Amino acid sequence: MSATPPITMPASLDAPLPMTLPRLAEKKALGEPIVMVTAYDYPSARVAEGAGVDVVLVGDSGAMTVLGYPSTVPVSTEEMLMLAAAARRGLRAPLLVGDLPFGSYEGSDEQAVATAQRFVKEAGCDAVKLERGGTSAQRAQAVVAAGIPVMGHVGLTPQTATALGGYRAQARTAAAALAVAREALDLQQAGCFSIVLEAIPAAVTAELMPRMRVPVIGIGAGPDTDGQVLVFHDLLGLYDGRQARFAKRYADLGGEMLAAVMRYADDVRARAFPASEHCYSIDEAQLEGFRSKLAGQ
Repeated sequence: MSATPPITMPASLDAPLPMTLPRLAEKKALGEPIVMVTAYDYPSARVAEGAGVDVVLVGDSGAMTVLGYPSTVPVSTEEMLMLAAAARRGLRAPLLVGDLPFGSYEGSDEQAVATAQRFVKEAGCDAVKLERGGTSAQRAQAVVAAGIPVMGHVGLTPQTATALGGYRAQARTAAAALAVAREALDLQQAGCFSIVLEAIPAAVTAELMPRMRVPVIGIGAGPDTDGQVLVFHDLLGLYDGRQARFAKRYADLGGEMLAAVMRYADDVRARAFPASEHCYSIDEAQLEGFRSKLAGQ
């Protein structure tokens, strides 16, 4: 059985320059919005590349959208490395960030550095991401000291969603908002090149942004951040799980895929596929020779 040829994007003489940490910082300084999207394999990475996004995150959300886990918690380092390596093969210009999965960095600075090194060495990531402040700020500082760029993540952090009361908005009281702000500032102080703010009130983000010196990427954090990120499967309508309030669906590819496969199944059952245009031919003389030889077997 042959595979469908790989996705190819139009070649351009004006191919975008590879995204770098200084260029991201420059975009913040100039007020140019930063576009980030998740991707988990070669095809989705090629789409992100073709769309000209700035940053691609191999998020641990792939545990749910690609691997079928009920949450992000069960996904292993090896599984995340596999997804990240596949995305790497599909990217040239965007910065590639790999999510460190739950249990792979919290134990010690040494564990955090070792896991981050694997994402750079084995999967080809340009940077890694880890969740929350507190002890994670210390882990981030250790990874940065080891020469690996780190993106922080505060607010709703899926790896610890149970402790936060489930998948719900954070920072909706003065005390909770202050805690999120302190985590973001701690991660910035630890040397993170960027911070993700997830599921916090837009007004809280607006108050925090003047204190942020590094690019801030929002997901359900309002319009005042330096950029936005969405999950690939959410924005394309490929994930049939519960969709967060902040996720905007730009297409219903899941519905289109289902309809297409159903039409294919109908054609097969009706013997309408394959038709003549889907079949290979053979010279009539060669066919007759084959018949003769086959008859003699």
